[in-house]
Amino acid sequence: MADRVIAEIDLGVVRQNVAEIRSFVGMRVEVMPVVKADAYGHGITQIAGVTLEAGAEWLGAATLDECITLRKAFPRPNIALFTPFAYQDADEIIINRLTPFVGELESAQVLSRAAQKLRGAAKIHLDIDTGMGRSGVLPESAARLAGHIGRMSSIVISGLTTHFPSAEQDSEFTMGQLAKFLRTAEAVKATDTVLPHIHCANSAALLAHPTTRLNMVRPGLLIYGIVPAVKEGTPLPSIAPALTLKTSIAQIRSLPAGHTISYGRTCTLSRPSRIATLPVGYGDGYPRSIGNRGSVLICGKRAPILGRVCMDVTLVDVTDIPEAERGAEAILIGSQGMERISVEEIARLTDATEHDVTTRLTERVRKVYKDCKKTGG
Repeated sequence: MADRVIAEIDLGVVRQNVAEIRSFVGMRVEVMPVVKADAYGHGITQIAGVTLEAGAEWLGAATLDECITLRKAFPRPNIALFTPFAYQDADEIIINRLTPFVGELESAQVLSRAAQKLRGAAKIHLDIDTGMGRSGVLPESAARLAGHIGRMSSIVISGLTTHFPSAEQDSEFTMGQLAKFLRTAEAVKATDTVLPHIHCANSAALLAHPTTRLNMVRPGLLIYGIVPAVKEGTPLPSIAPALTLKTSIAQIRSLPAGHTISYGRTCTLSRPSRIATLPVGYGDGYPRSIGNRGSVLICGKRAPILGRVCMDVTLVDVTDIPEAERGAEAILIGSQGMERISVEEIARLTDATEHDVTTRLTERVRKVYKDCKKTGG
């Protein structure tokens, strides 16, 4: 049975991207690839595996289930849990040797008790809220919290972390966050807390703000070959996209001028046209809002998307692509001939983030993996 839509992911490209990041930040800086949300839609265990092959020391994820999946697949590496956890999950955190980001006393106390009960040890990274407003202790309260945790049994602060909400565009705010974070690190160290890991740089920050790299970075977009739209910074020329999203033409129909297209009749044909039906829609995660804005690649040429994207199909104009026929490949994300449609382009056209584009892909999209490095392709 033919696949309607395929997400083809090149693991060799991911491996090369991580190696490029490693070279860029230097060997003294550890790398924590962010593989949450099924590795931004690319497949969590497959992506995690090649990042570790490329030399990453850590893996970072957002939910307990994600972290447990990683631990079952990879017994040895450090695994960070980014988001606040439910207290009833404390035992699982200890059992699976996870390193949660913690920014409140109560969570530390729960972990300490769980570690004592299980005769284990809890390692945490103290989460500092320098301006994201999502989680963490405020900088002025961090040293006091570190002091309290330092007096608990079976728990140790082994790192300090914060997060940047606008490293792509707002250098002044980001640098202000960094200054707060470094002052907080000194205050925490003054409580006799040893901090082997101090980290704050996401993909945008490690490109645009070299001073944020410290001794560990947390790249997300870059490992998948998606480049944040930073105002300044050093490009990484060897970074390449790992994802190709493709389908094929299900049918082609000839429609007269004046015929309207799709829901809401937002498109009216101005000429007799050849309209191709693609078996992909927002039920597969292809953005509904790209209708009348974007295009797909067919026979190496751009075919405009007409009307609204439906749940299961998308309609494109192939009038100017006479060689297009039923069964021809259509590229939604990726390259064909000399043309390319990037995740960044789709994000721009749909007023979304790049993360939003790839994490939307649903279970109806089958993932197919290749590895150019191993196959020589």
